[in-house]
Amino acid sequence: MRALLFANGEAPSVSLVAGCHRSGDLIVAADGGARHALANGLVPDAVVGDFDSVDEATRAAIPGDRFHRAARLDTTDLEKSVSYALSLGCDEIEILGAGGGRSDHALANLSVLTAYRGRARIRMHDELFTISSVHGTASIEGPVGTVISLVALGECTGVTTEGLRWPLRDFTLPFGPRGIHNEIASSPAAVSVRTGDLLLFQGRWIEKHA
Repeated sequence: MRALLFANGEAPSVSLVAGCHRSGDLIVAADGGARHALANGLVPDAVVGDFDSVDEATRAAIPGDRFHRAARLDTTDLEKSVSYALSLGCDEIEILGAGGGRSDHALANLSVLTAYRGRARIRMHDELFTISSVHGTASIEGPVGTVISLVALGECTGVTTEGLRWPLRDFTLPFGPRGIHNEIASSPAAVSVRTGDLLLFQGRWIEKHA
């Protein structure tokens, strides 16, 4: 089962939502993210959170039995929503609206990709990137010149790439700018990691370096 999950961050564009949405998706909203779903003509199958960000107009547009309160203070609404989707058997979760606004929220939202790594294929989408966590080895398909960035949350060891313009071989990648702005040289490319939390940013544009 595949879920399309709307977080309560910066509103995704109509074109981004259309590109991510598939017929039959379970539509899940993290609290106020329900507004983003409704703005794109999608009535959530479930709204999950403590409901401190859901306004009355949003409540009125969604059947009451689709609201699932989860008031735990030690998890974010996005975490609660991902957990809900997993509990229903979703093995693919596409997240929209998780960026923008407060930088602490945006960074915390990225950590969800590593927290649930191996339990489902979870990806975040914004206007520039599709972001995922590398679990073992990840294949990267796209046109030559597609921008690729690798960001270690902490330290990653054994980072190896194939098919990228600037290769890494059994490299120890710290949290920092070293993996920023590579590009696909041949497709499919690949990246693998032995230990650590490694995020893969695949750009939506081509920018070949001279």
